[in-house]
Amino acid sequence: MTNASVPAGRHWRATVLGLAAGLACVAGVASATPARFVIGTSQGDDTVAGRLQRRIYVEAFRRMDVPLEIAVFPLQRLSISTDEGSIDGDVARVQGYGASHPQLVRVEEPVYEVTWALFALNPALEALPELGALSATRWRGSYLRGVGVCERALKALLPPERLQDVTSDAQGFTMMRLGRTEVHCTADLSALTLQTQPEFRDVVITRRVVDIGTFPLYPYVHKRNAELAPRLAATLRQMKAEGLVDRYRAEVLRDNERR
Repeated sequence: MTNASVPAGRHWRATVLGLAAGLACVAGVASATPARFVIGTSQGDDTVAGRLQRRIYVEAFRRMDVPLEIAVFPLQRLSISTDEGSIDGDVARVQGYGASHPQLVRVEEPVYEVTWALFALNPALEALPELGALSATRWRGSYLRGVGVCERALKALLPPERLQDVTSDAQGFTMMRLGRTEVHCTADLSALTLQTQPEFRDVVITRRVVDIGTFPLYPYVHKRNAELAPRLAATLRQMKAEGLVDRYRAEVLRDNERR
C-alpha cells in the first residue's frame, strides 16, 4: 500500500456558539471523528504481526463506524509520518513511546503483546542465563533499525564494532547465516514469520538464546484525533472481553504453521 496523507476536507469544528471548541482547536486539541482514519504499520499483510493487526483493527474500526485505511511504511519513516501528522496513528508501540513523541496520544489499552529476544541460528551457542551475560561473550549482534527496545539493550552490552543495525529482520538472520553475526534482536512474531520463508525453511530461526522481555504494545494517535483514543480503548477492551483478540492471534499463528 502506498503512503497515505491526511484526507482532504478535514477541518476544525468552530462556530460562534462553540467558542470553547474553537479555542481547543487553536490549542491543537482533537476535533470530531475523522471521515477516514489512516493508521500506519511497518508490517505487511504477509507477516504474522501484520495479519494480526489487520484482523484486530478492521473489526475495531468497523465497530466504531470509522472508515479505516492501513498504510505500510519502513519503521523510521512511520515514526516521522505519525509525528508530523501526515497519517492519523500508529498501530503498535511500547508504552513509553509517547515520551519522545509529544504529538502523539497513547490509546490506554494494549492491542497485543510481543516478546523481544536475541535469536541465534548456530545450535552450538548456549542460551544465556540473563541478558547481561551477553557482555562476557564475543558475539556480534544486529537489531532492526528503529526498534528502541533492541537498540538500547544491545548498545549497553556490545561495543560499536560488534553491533549493526539492519533494515529488515531477513537481513539480520541472513547475516547470522553467513557467519557475520551470532545473534539478532527482534520480536517473536517476526521470527515466526521468517521461519515460513523459503530461504529459512531449512534452519530453525525461532530459537531464542535470551529474552529481553515481554511488553504490551499500544496504539498511538496524532493529538488531533485525541478524542478517538478512549473510544478505541473501550472497543479493544470489549473485543478482548469477548475473547476475540485471543482468537485472532490463535488463528493467525495456526495459519502461519500451514504456510
